[in-house]
Amino acid sequence: DSFQEFFPSNSTDYAKESSGSSTLGAGLFACVIILAFVAIIGGSIMFIQNKELGKIGLLAIVAIVIVGLLAGTMLAGQAKSQDEETFAISEANASGIVGAFEDVSDHRFSIIFIGGPQDGQSEIGDRHPTIVDQGGPVDGWAETMRDKVWEPLNLGVSMQWIILGMFVGVAMGSAGAQARSMFSQLVPETRTSEFFGFFGFLGKSAAMIGTFLYGIASSAFDSRVAILTITIVILAGTYLTSKVDLEEGIRVAEEEDARNRAAANSE
Repeated sequence: DSFQEFFPSNSTDYAKESSGSSTLGAGLFACVIILAFVAIIGGSIMFIQNKELGKIGLLAIVAIVIVGLLAGTMLAGQAKSQDEETFAISEANASGIVGAFEDVSDHRFSIIFIGGPQDGQSEIGDRHPTIVDQGGPVDGWAETMRDKVWEPLNLGVSMQWIILGMFVGVAMGSAGAQARSMFSQLVPETRTSEFFGFFGFLGKSAAMIGTFLYGIASSAFDSRVAILTITIVILAGTYLTSKVDLEEGIRVAEEEDARNRAAANSE
């Protein structure tokens, strides 16, 4: 908004009040496309699993996932913004913008002058998405990933999000199913309601604790530290789960069932 006054009145308004209003339709369309891809890929994987093809089926599933990723990347690369009329600003307004550079730097926009006395001058806000180093304690990790992984592989932001979503879906989706499956084996059948009530209470408590930790970390540091905090909690849970003796738990649950059934029969 600090630079808006220097632009022509008939040009695009980038004020906060109008931001994001023109992307709703495109966002809904993208959601429909994503759901269609998920349905097609998921249906294909289920079909292959039902055929019980063994290693060939596994290779086919991997191939389907790779094709889906490539198709998503192609669609993301072909997405183009609509051509808009280009407006020019006066020399006085250009000088005003240059003067405003010295007073306003806390923004996420970039400006470059093409033509005129200020040709070649540019401004990049302190919070611009391309500036990875935001002064946080773990910004080095983001810089390392960009310089050592994404840039050498020539992977854009769209592909990075696809890869991230794939790993998060595989990890978090299976974690919930595994937790319920493991817990059901450790619970005595005669006390199922009691134990699953406790399981649900712990799940809600964990959601509150995670949100609380994220809020504290993001307030004290930044969002990257907050995500790291949640990651540490997930890794700690994974380690503790690996220490669970499933066979011993099943044995104890069966003994508890035997005692409860014997007590019920004696009554």
